[in-house]
Amino acid sequence: MDKSLSNKRIAIVGAGAIGCYYGAFFTKAGFDTELIARGAHLKAMQETGKLVFKSRIHGDSVIPVKASGGLTGEYDVIIFAVKSQDTEAVCADAAKHLRKDGYAVSFQNGVENPAILEKHFGKNRVLAASLYIGVWIESPGVLNHTAFGNITFGAFSEESKTVEPYFAEILSKSSLEFNAAKSMKYILWKKLIWNIAYNPLSALLESTCGKMAKDPEVFALMVKMVKETLEAARMEGVEVPEEEWMPLIAHKDSLDDYKTSMLIDIQKNRQPEIDGILLPVISRLEAAGKGAPYCETVYRSLRFKYGRIFVYTPRVAADVIVRNGGSVLLVERKYEPKGWAIPGGFVEYGEKTEDAAVRELMEETGIKAESVTLLGIYSDPARDKRGHVASAVYYTESDAEPVAGDDAKTAKFFPMNALPADLAFDHAKILADYIKVKPV
Repeated sequence: MDKSLSNKRIAIVGAGAIGCYYGAFFTKAGFDTELIARGAHLKAMQETGKLVFKSRIHGDSVIPVKASGGLTGEYDVIIFAVKSQDTEAVCADAAKHLRKDGYAVSFQNGVENPAILEKHFGKNRVLAASLYIGVWIESPGVLNHTAFGNITFGAFSEESKTVEPYFAEILSKSSLEFNAAKSMKYILWKKLIWNIAYNPLSALLESTCGKMAKDPEVFALMVKMVKETLEAARMEGVEVPEEEWMPLIAHKDSLDDYKTSMLIDIQKNRQPEIDGILLPVISRLEAAGKGAPYCETVYRSLRFKYGRIFVYTPRVAADVIVRNGGSVLLVERKYEPKGWAIPGGFVEYGEKTEDAAVRELMEETGIKAESVTLLGIYSDPARDKRGHVASAVYYTESDAEPVAGDDAKTAKFFPMNALPADLAFDHAKILADYIKVKPV
């Protein structure tokens, strides 16, 4: 195998957020790197020839990149970052594009992808990697890196150990943090433990990781799913002790707002890796006549809820501005996000937004509105830190005395020129818009 690094040609198949992150480092190191992508992200990179790289760790930069919709010619290294359900198909095509002395690397979730690569490329030239990274596509052609990026890699079978030093050199020259594993099977099953605990349930419950880990009942379910995973791992000769897996899934403050890849995929109407994460556990225990009731229940629930067409839309809320002369009614919220807010809440299924606004006003303040007028729709995805909520905002007038109820701690009128500083959500903007329409 050619030991020279200067002329290595690298392809990253499935160059979404993860593939583009590492591809950027390879490119900056001088490797001839090709990002195999698709959709609007591919189009943006092809039109500009660049990837906008944002990172609170490495700083912001603009990196010239080579992006393509498919493999062309031959490569020394082909890195796979596709979803598990696509591995077989892309490997079949990629087999004719890997040089005879080249090797393939799996940058994927799950424990079964490296074996699929071995089937197509041979046991003597397949490496596997486990990645710990927070990164996402902010918009087409724009990458946002928020955390980590270190790589644990190694041979999936003994036959490919001779390949390890060559990839280590590439990572080293690219200034990437990495370490070589003695057993990638152990590393991949350990990573699957975290994925089993968080990924499927976050998608089913539409929740961030920290919120689930803090809930005793949900955490107990996570532990039961992990124990089924540990049993399946033992069938592969992998034993992960409790002192290693329990801290791995325990609550950490950094997880409070962390969304799993499966939840992000569903929110973006993409096919998540349900099969790749859950089926390795379910199939192994079923084959042994033991079953995996907790993993299987979550798996079947996800399949029923989402099927093969994933429709995930923002939640809809309705708020109502109540004016009394030169004052406006605000409620002090009992729950997060706290602060003073315009009365309102979520629209119930089968309910008109204007009816929801009237109902929420009554529940939170005891004020009955005879009629409301639409101010506008506020739908910035960042307006509510709990998730994407679009709100229909109405206005009315009333001189009734408010009485706090429901999830309102306090309800009172404030002069519109002396509003509290801690207004929740985007309600400062909403009230400013209202004053333009209905000046004091």
